[in-house]
Amino acid sequence: MKTPIVRLAIFSAVMMTAATSQAQIFGKRTAKTTAPAAESTAPPATPEKDPAPAPLDPKVVPSGSTVIGATPIEELKPLTMDLPNDPIEPYLLTKTIGPYLVLAKTFRGEQSERMALALVKELRHEYKLPAFILRTKDFPGKSNIRGIPPTAESYVQQAKVTLPEKVRTYDEAAVMVGDEKTEEDAEKLLKQVKKIKPKCLNEMPRLFVLHEGLGRAMRTTNPYVPAQYLFPQKKDKLLVSMNSGRQSLKNCNGKYSLMIADFTGRSTFKTQDEQFKSLAFLRSSPLATAHDDAERLADKLSKQPEIRQLGQPLFVYHDRTSSRVYIGSFDVPNDPRAVALRDAMLANIVKLRDKKRSGGAVDEMFAPANYLTDVAALKEKIK
Repeated sequence: MKTPIVRLAIFSAVMMTAATSQAQIFGKRTAKTTAPAAESTAPPATPEKDPAPAPLDPKVVPSGSTVIGATPIEELKPLTMDLPNDPIEPYLLTKTIGPYLVLAKTFRGEQSERMALALVKELRHEYKLPAFILRTKDFPGKSNIRGIPPTAESYVQQAKVTLPEKVRTYDEAAVMVGDEKTEEDAEKLLKQVKKIKPKCLNEMPRLFVLHEGLGRAMRTTNPYVPAQYLFPQKKDKLLVSMNSGRQSLKNCNGKYSLMIADFTGRSTFKTQDEQFKSLAFLRSSPLATAHDDAERLADKLSKQPEIRQLGQPLFVYHDRTSSRVYIGSFDVPNDPRAVALRDAMLANIVKLRDKKRSGGAVDEMFAPANYLTDVAALKEKIK
């Protein structure tokens, strides 16, 4: 029974302390409220007044009030020129330009493409500079629109926007200048572009008067060019060594060639296949002899009369995962000579492998591909 009494005593002490603190805080006002009124002939006490508010800063203006003598904000100057109506497609940026460029100017709004076109035409005609247009809806990586990298196929040179994407994108167009191959050249071009003051910009809306000409230009890169091609890379010494033979693909003068054989290792869909975990099995992989098989096939085919009369050279390319044999050298992917070459190769496959008719001139299996291979990137790796 002692515990409740102790708790009640503590509670009473706390309440008394709180009442005392409250009286100290409120002072006389609390005494007037609680004490009875006493009869006195003294005049009534003058009630205390709140202190006068501090004067406002004369520079501070209340919201919603009208400022007398203030200068109104200048509106954007309207467009005072006739914008060109030329087709925009010939002026669009492609992946073959650059890769180092200068971003000269960005336009936004309904007329952004036409204003960008006016600037591009002036830069080309008056200043003899290669200028192009890059639209936001064509910019790779910002959307998954059909026909735009990275969604588009690798052979697509520039964006091809069709309906409905053509009318569902933000109106923005940037003017890109240059076709530079190094960062040093792009830096020199930037200094030149910043000094240019195009006449067409004086007739277009401008938000900031101080931003005159192309003084706010900056260096950039072609967004269509993959990052691995922007900066120099070290050559793989093994690839260079393997492709140092007389029939190496680096000796191909054309940009395209027809692949007729591909020697690789084994593959499987079973990740737990015990054969692929055995070192002895891996040592017997076809990849171990792929280099020699490709070289031997190219050498034998080059000596056959049926192949020599086609008038096309044979090439071999080796990397870490395969060895391939190519025939022919072409400058365009749709060369009609390539079609005739593929048909001739198909006709000679059975004949060259028939042991009764030709004595089995070729032991390795080969078959021409359905399309030409762009070998430019492969040659860069082994040069």
